[in-house]
Amino acid sequence: MSEGMANEPTTSPRLPRLTPDELTADQTRLYRAFTEGPRQQQASFFPVADQDGVLSGPYRAMLLSPTVGAALERLGVSVRYHSHLPAWARELAILTVACHCRCPVEWRAHEELARASGVPDVTIESLPTGSPTLVGDDAGVTHAFVRALLEHHVPDDVFGEAEELWSKAGVFELVATVGYYQIIAGINHTFVAST
Repeated sequence: MSEGMANEPTTSPRLPRLTPDELTADQTRLYRAFTEGPRQQQASFFPVADQDGVLSGPYRAMLLSPTVGAALERLGVSVRYHSHLPAWARELAILTVACHCRCPVEWRAHEELARASGVPDVTIESLPTGSPTLVGDDAGVTHAFVRALLEHHVPDDVFGEAEELWSKAGVFELVATVGYYQIIAGINHTFVAST
């Protein structure tokens, strides 16, 4: 999957390039949540906005409906910055969603974040094959749960192992993370990588 990442479009005819001075009041509030919140403060592998102040990819799409976009922004901040799951588990889940949804934009946005969070290169390189090399039981449990959830059936034994590892609250956070990034993949497919 990562080989095709460099070819994704940087602009889309479906998504207007709104600069900060073109935004409505509601869009401006959402824009500030992106550019003044934790996404901007912790941006290291991809920019929140370009040099003209135009938001990146799915963030820009969220401006189309500021009410729904603001709810998604809050959910994204919650699963990225306030979840009790360790960063490597969250990033492993996100890359698994990117593979499942065949979303190179999402993969590119999180590949280096996954690496920096401790997901081994061998796992990152093998995830797109569908039979990844997972290092450690915790990674195996996490990946098995995410795959089962993406296939719409989480067996009791898979749930039980995830609950033992992450607690019931942690399993809920993992479900929310997977759901959020499926939405982001849908936004990317529809608006960001539409050409």
